[in-house]
Amino acid sequence: MTELIPGFLWGASTAPHQIEGNNVNSDWWANEPHMPGMARSGDAVDSYHRYPEDMRLLADAGLNSYRFGIEWALSSPPRDTYRRPNSPTTGG
Repeated sequence: MTELIPGFLWGASTAPHQIEGNNVNSDWWANEPHMPGMARSGDAVDSYHRYPEDMRLLADAGLNSYRFGIEWALSSPPRDTYRRPNSPTTGG
């Protein structure tokens, strides 16, 4: 077997919608047309809460890099929990 060059990064990547699941802070999917064969993420594999286990599995597999994302709606406050600038109700 050919050896990898020193410093070679052997890794994996994931997409938030596919692995986090339970995205209750966004109604984006509710507004999309329902097409045959299209499915919502549902609970997915719950990586949002199980990331420590995921990191261990990646390391145990011998990987030394991981590209991931965080669903923007999960990192933002729920609707109506932040102050909107220049709002008549907050006096901003």
